[in-house]
Amino acid sequence: MNHNLLAGIPESLTRFTQLPNENGHNAVWDFVRSPDDRFYVSVCGENEKPLTALLYEYYPHTGELRLIFDVAKVWIVGSTQMPPSKIHTSIDFLPDGRLVMATHNTAPAPGHKQWMYEQHYEHPWEGYPGSIFMIVNPDTNEVQVRGIPVPRESMYGGMLGNDPRYYYFLGYMRGHLYRLDLETNEVKDYGKVSEFSSCRLVKDAEGRFYGSSYTGGLWRFDPEREEIEDLQVGFQSPNGTKHRRQFIFAVRSPRNTLFLVDNMDGEMVELYPDTLDVVRHGPIYLRHQVPVNPYGIGGLAADDDFVLYYGLKTYDGYSPIRLVRWDILRGGEPENLGVIAPDGKDSQYICEMIFDRDGVLHMVDVCGEFSPYILAVDVRKLQPPGPEAPPSPFRPYTEPDYNGVGSPAFMHIVARAASVVPLHQHMKWQDTSVRHVRALNGRVISISGQKSVILTAAGIREDSGLRREVLYPGGAPLSAIDTSGDKAVVLTSDGKLLDVDLASGTGTILLDVPAPFELTRLHFSLGSGSVLASDRQGDVYVCDLNAGNIRALAAIRVPAHEDAQLIPLDENRILLSGRNDELLLYHIAEMRSETLPIKVPSIRGRAFRATVTGGTVLSNGTVLAGTEDGLLFRLSADLRLTTSYGRLYSSGQLRHFIRRGEREVLGIYGGIHDAGHVFHYSEATGFVDLGRPRVVKDNPELRDMDTEWANIHYISCLSYSQQEDALCVASGELYGCVVRYENIAFPTGQLEGVVG
Repeated sequence: MNHNLLAGIPESLTRFTQLPNENGHNAVWDFVRSPDDRFYVSVCGENEKPLTALLYEYYPHTGELRLIFDVAKVWIVGSTQMPPSKIHTSIDFLPDGRLVMATHNTAPAPGHKQWMYEQHYEHPWEGYPGSIFMIVNPDTNEVQVRGIPVPRESMYGGMLGNDPRYYYFLGYMRGHLYRLDLETNEVKDYGKVSEFSSCRLVKDAEGRFYGSSYTGGLWRFDPEREEIEDLQVGFQSPNGTKHRRQFIFAVRSPRNTLFLVDNMDGEMVELYPDTLDVVRHGPIYLRHQVPVNPYGIGGLAADDDFVLYYGLKTYDGYSPIRLVRWDILRGGEPENLGVIAPDGKDSQYICEMIFDRDGVLHMVDVCGEFSPYILAVDVRKLQPPGPEAPPSPFRPYTEPDYNGVGSPAFMHIVARAASVVPLHQHMKWQDTSVRHVRALNGRVISISGQKSVILTAAGIREDSGLRREVLYPGGAPLSAIDTSGDKAVVLTSDGKLLDVDLASGTGTILLDVPAPFELTRLHFSLGSGSVLASDRQGDVYVCDLNAGNIRALAAIRVPAHEDAQLIPLDENRILLSGRNDELLLYHIAEMRSETLPIKVPSIRGRAFRATVTGGTVLSNGTVLAGTEDGLLFRLSADLRLTTSYGRLYSSGQLRHFIRRGEREVLGIYGGIHDAGHVFHYSEATGFVDLGRPRVVKDNPELRDMDTEWANIHYISCLSYSQQEDALCVASGELYGCVVRYENIAFPTGQLEGVVG
């Protein structure tokens, strides 16, 4: 057969509708058909222009449009803030016919050179305030704004449950699954389900939701049990692609199965909801045209006979997206139906496609020279183009480079090499929140677990595999500290203290904490087989692991903040916060506390947030510490003088200080709500932000790295190996991972050949 890949869809079978783009709107990311057979389309701003989204009703029989509302008219946006530029895969329908939807953002603020949602995440004036949730009456054009469900988060896809009181949605920045109660306005966070953005949800006949991570791992959420289930299956790329592998389109088949496909290097997967069996039907590309480079899918719809239609985008040379047909239930293979280029207006991508009740397919073009537009096609009369079909008169189009800042806007930690240990691909997601991490002998050792203590050991290459050991099955790790050599001590949720040999992967119970003690946290080793611990009330105890006993310390209490830190100065003295900005010195042997004649640096009027949340002692006796409010300060060895270095961002504490050499320190900026950064301090260079633990394929320096994708929002802990010059950064969230960096470009000098 002669496959004519240059021919377009015949004009006689199409109708072209230009969507409004005179102000620069160039995309659509929501195109839906309601239960009462009405069509709605959101016109959006993508990339360089600070635009707000528009919602239209589309009349499929005539191609006419009716403006329902402009988000700019219903929501106040400051001139320096990022606007709600999109309504993105979030429109759904209440039983009374009203629409629910949320805004999303990928457009810059008027004063920005580009879209910098992470760079301004904590910025109160120039950041993204967060997506707004709306209920819209399409008959009256009335828009009810419910506000911002999750501050700073962009809602990236959502839909109603079978119980229409509840709206479920995904977060772009953090990758969490949330639920909004439409009656009480309560928001519930179910935790992380993706490394980063993943916008599509689909329901089965029982009302259970399905989605995937950014790297293609499928999951299910049952609203009745309110539990997330890892399906232990993911999309497979024939090209080894590690970018945008998330589930993007789905249709329900006549046999009550779900056909799912991923974004890049897509394959068609059929999922049986009752048994969770999976059938892989193969890749979406044309069998006679196996792409060399990654390929993409645009839109997916099934006709009344359940023949699939979708857009296929290849990158082996310039080619607009083409329409493909696949009679999948009857054993067919993908067929080319022609390039989508009406009158030479070639389409770069199709975001959605929907059949109307007459069997006409309506496709929405985005992000091209002529975007956005809707092309209606009578596919019943459409056949693969023969050799006589003329080539489509398109001309090559290259999207402009909208990156107006370039590498100064990159957020990643710069290093000679970076590798990711994707714990979520090797164990249950609930077990992947890391409590302790070590860089040891060329491996990454982590301790985690939801109901048991699990040790994982992974090599620095992905093909080196991962070893997993359950050290203790009776309780989860609450807290862990390093002791001598390759050892660590772990406190479990059922009151055990475990001695863990990190190198061999073994654990031994050293102490069964007796009643009435209920320890919740380990602080540091005192040497001679003793560790310092505290309980929920902040009372402090010495645990003698050799003698197997516990004794309480008088006249000392850990401040109420969950990250409040006790800094050991020597075997007898401890530095800790007192009331507000007071600093206390505690003597263990005498069980005596004294208030030092200095104050912890604080923001004026917020001395009550001066709790010390991290700190360590340098080789010359100087103390380096950080506060709940994010201020870094140095305390002289005689404890008489403080020097403040300010803060990184407008919120977030400094914590988990670890030494790098004699007078250098690494630490974590940010708590559970902040976008975590790693910072560096030395007396020579001061206080420096090293960046975020992100291995992102959007940055040219990282795009071709042969390692998995990672985006850690909440950092739980760090580990640095002086011998290997390796830093490990661990995730404290569900769907966790560890990123290992070799030869980081510290501000003491840029290394040659570093990544970034």
